[in-house]
Amino acid sequence: MVYPYRDRRLVKGTTSRPFYEALRSDVTKDSYERRLVTFLNYIQLPVDKFVEDAKKNPSWAQKVVLDYMLKQKERFANKEIQASTIRSLMKPLKLLLEMNDVTGINWKRIARMMPSARRYALDRAPTIREIRLMTSNSDVRFQAILLTMASSGIRIGAWDYLNWGHVEPVYRQGQLVAAKLLVYAGEPEEYTTFITPEAYEKLVEYIGFRQQHGEKVTKDSPLSRDVWQTTGKWGKNLVGSASNPIRLQSLGVKRLFEDMMWRLGLRKEKKRRHEFSIHSIRKFFKTRAEQAMHPINVETLMGHSTGISDSYYRPTEKELLDDYLNAVPLLTISEVEEVRRESQLSRGQLENRLQQLEDFVARLAAEKGQQVLAQGQNRRLDT
Repeated sequence: MVYPYRDRRLVKGTTSRPFYEALRSDVTKDSYERRLVTFLNYIQLPVDKFVEDAKKNPSWAQKVVLDYMLKQKERFANKEIQASTIRSLMKPLKLLLEMNDVTGINWKRIARMMPSARRYALDRAPTIREIRLMTSNSDVRFQAILLTMASSGIRIGAWDYLNWGHVEPVYRQGQLVAAKLLVYAGEPEEYTTFITPEAYEKLVEYIGFRQQHGEKVTKDSPLSRDVWQTTGKWGKNLVGSASNPIRLQSLGVKRLFEDMMWRLGLRKEKKRRHEFSIHSIRKFFKTRAEQAMHPINVETLMGHSTGISDSYYRPTEKELLDDYLNAVPLLTISEVEEVRRESQLSRGQLENRLQQLEDFVARLAAEKGQQVLAQGQNRRLDT
C-alpha cells in the first residue's frame, strides 16, 4: 500500500506511544513526527509493522535505515540539503527503535558514513531596529512575547510552561529594576532568568487587557493565551472565549513570529533557511548581554550547560541579578532608553572635555607662575 506523502496516519500505532513520551517539547514532537513520516513513506510501511519487522530481523532494519540515509547523503552531494539535516533525519528513527527495545543496529557505523555537519548555524541575530519594527507594528500580546524573549533569551519551548505566577517583579529602593522569570517550572530543566522592566511592564499591560475583557487571571494562568473576538454578530464572542483562556503553545508563538516577518517584508521569498528565525532572538540576547555581563553568567541565564562549571560555579540569584542589571540598557528595545544613554554619553563627553580644559588652564597658570618666579629670582641675582 502506498501512502500519501507525509500522511501522519503512518505513525499512529502502539509502538509510537513510547516514542512520543520521550519527547517533551511540542516543537520537537512535530519535527520528529514529520521526519519519521518521511521515512515510513519511503519504506511504505506503517510504524507498527516497521517496528515488528525490526525486532524480528535487526539486520534487515539496519539495511533499510542505511539505504535511506545513503539516499539523504546523495541529496547532500547534490546540494539539496545540509549535512546537519541528514543527522536530524536519523534521530527519530533511532529514538523510535530504542524506545521499543529494538537492539542490534550499529548506529555508530551509520553515523560515520554520513558527512560531518557544521556545529553552528549561519543565521544571524536580528538587529534592534528590526525588533523595533516588529514591536511597533504588532498588538500588545506579540509585544509582550517578543520583549520577554529578547530580554531573557528563553527558548521558544518555554512558552509551553510559563504562567503568570512565574513572573516576579524585582524592586530596589522602591524602583522596578527587573523581573525574575522561572523557566520550565517543575521540570528537571528548571532555571531562573530575568527580564527588563520594559518587558515586565508590557506583560502587566497584556494581563490587564485580558482582565478587562473578563478573564480571571491567577498565578496559574498561561503567560500567553489564544485570542478572542471582543465584538461580533449579536454581541457574542465568535472566536475563542475571553473568560476561558487556552494557552498559546510554542508552535503558535512561532507562527505569530513568521507571519509578522512576512507581513513586514523581512521575509520575501520561501526558502529552507532564512537570515534569522525566532530562535535567533536568543542570539540577540546573548550578543547584547555579553557586551555588559560575564559570559558564564549569560550562559547560566540562557539555561545553557557550562560544562564542568555546572558542578562548581554556583552564583547566587543576587549576583546574577547584579550582573544582569549591567545589561538592562542594552536589552531595552525602546528608543527612549537609547536616547537617554546617548544623552548621558554626550553629557559625559562634555564633562570630560570641560575637565580637559580646566586641566589645561591649570597647567598654563602653573607654567606662568613658574616663569614669574624665575624672573624674580633673576632680578635678585642681578642686584
